[in-house]
Amino acid sequence: MPSFKSSGYFAPQYMPGDGVGMALTDFVTLSANPLVNDTLDFRIPAGMEVASIEIDSTRIDTNGAPTLAYQAGYAPIQAETIYSAQPTYFGAASSITVGRVVNGNRAVLNFKPIKFEEDVMLRLTVNANAATFAAGEVRAIIYGSARGVR
Repeated sequence: MPSFKSSGYFAPQYMPGDGVGMALTDFVTLSANPLVNDTLDFRIPAGMEVASIEIDSTRIDTNGAPTLAYQAGYAPIQAETIYSAQPTYFGAASSITVGRVVNGNRAVLNFKPIKFEEDVMLRLTVNANAATFAAGEVRAIIYGSARGVR
């Protein structure tokens, strides 16, 4: 199960002052068709209260009957953590179908806002790989506010 890390995954995340709104944007470049159970991982910094997430993509599945689909959740980064992986917290299995139309498309995920006390990863898990793969990018736009760690 390969894990594709976003371009900024290993870069430190800036946390502004308490209560300040923030938007994190990052992307994964796919040059090979991700298979079922492969993951695309984006870092969410400790202290962020996540209120909205949008997933955007170029057209990755060019088939006339596209099949590419993901689920979205979060997973801890550290071995010793207060969190357990929640693979569908942000989006149920196969509910995210970006990357199937000519201009890609954008999905707005629906979930109860959540604050993280340690760095975690937004994890997109592939539920169905592309019927006809074309290289491209999958972007995550994570909106929330800086609340700080307790």
